[in-house]
Amino acid sequence: MSSSWSGPVQTLNHFIATLPLLVWRAERSGAWVWASPRWQAFTGQSEADYVGDGWLDAIHPDDREAAQTAWHLAPDRQSFEVEFRVHNIAQDRYYWHKTRAGPVFGEDGTLLEWLGTSTDIDDLKRLRDQERSLLGELQHRVRNMLGVVRALSRRTADHSATIDEFVLKFDGRLNSFARTQSLSTRSPAGQVNLADLVFDELMLHHLQDEQQVSAEGPDIPLGVKTANLLGLAIHELASHAVTFSPDSQTLPRVIVRWGIDDSAAKPMLALTWREDGRTLDDPDQALAALARDLLERAPQYELDAETRLESRPSGLEFQVRVPLARAQDRDS
Repeated sequence: MSSSWSGPVQTLNHFIATLPLLVWRAERSGAWVWASPRWQAFTGQSEADYVGDGWLDAIHPDDREAAQTAWHLAPDRQSFEVEFRVHNIAQDRYYWHKTRAGPVFGEDGTLLEWLGTSTDIDDLKRLRDQERSLLGELQHRVRNMLGVVRALSRRTADHSATIDEFVLKFDGRLNSFARTQSLSTRSPAGQVNLADLVFDELMLHHLQDEQQVSAEGPDIPLGVKTANLLGLAIHELASHAVTFSPDSQTLPRVIVRWGIDDSAAKPMLALTWREDGRTLDDPDQALAALARDLLERAPQYELDAETRLESRPSGLEFQVRVPLARAQDRDS
C-alpha cells in the first residue's frame, strides 16, 4: 500500500476505533490487516492473532465455511454480507453478528481494500428463533384443536337422536373445550391447573353449595391434551348430574377427589367423581345417557389411562388414573 494512503488510513483508523461496533479492514483478497480495539477486547485476539485469516479462529466452527463463501462472492457482488457467531472471551460464549463490508476504491477505480463492521444481533436472532418456535407450537396447537373439535362433533352426532339434542350437547362440550384453552393461555408454561379445571366446571353447572358438593385436591399442572380430555370428562359428568335430575331439589351430592398416587410402580394422577344421596330408578338408563367414549375410551387411547365407570342406585361413580408423566407432558 502506498505511503500517500497511510495518512488517511491513520485518520480513518482513529475514527472507526471510537464506533460502538466491531470494525475491521481487509485487503482485496479478504485477508484482514486491522481490527478495532473493540474486536480485540471482544474476542481476546491480538493483532498477530487476527491478521490474514486468523480472525476466523474467533468465528464459530460451524459458521466459518459461510464466511469464506461470502468472501469468494464479494468481488463480483462488490459487497460482503454474512451472519456468523463471534466468540466473546469474557463470557466464553458465541454471539450472533451481522457482518457487512464494502469496497474502498482508489481514484482510478482500483479496489484498494474492504471496510467492514460486525453488529451484535444475538438478541434479535434469539427472538426470531423464539418466534419461529412459538409459531410452530401455535400451528401444532391449532391442528390439535381442530382434531378435538372434529372428534367432538362426530361423537356428539353418534349419541344424538335429534338436531336440537346435537346442538345442545355439542355447544356445551365445545364451551368446555374453549374454557380449557383459555386456562392454558393464562399460564406461562402453557399448562392447566387441575383444581381450576374442576372448580370451573362445577361453578358453571351451579354445583357450588357446600352441602351439595365436596371437591378436594392439590394444585396439579396438566399438559393441554390431558386437560382437554379430563375437562370434557368432568363437563360430561357435571352436565349429566344436573340434567338427569328432574329439579334442583333432587340433585345428587357430588364428591370429587383428586391427587397423586405414589404407591404404584410409577406415580399416577388419580381422580374420582362420585354421586350420592339420590335414588336412580333405572341405573342402566342413567349410564346410557352418558357419552362413555369421552369418559372411558378417549382417556384410555390418548393417555394410557385406567378408567372405571359404574352406575349405582345412589348415583354414578367414575374413576380415572393417568401416568403422571403423561398427564403433565406439555408436548402431547
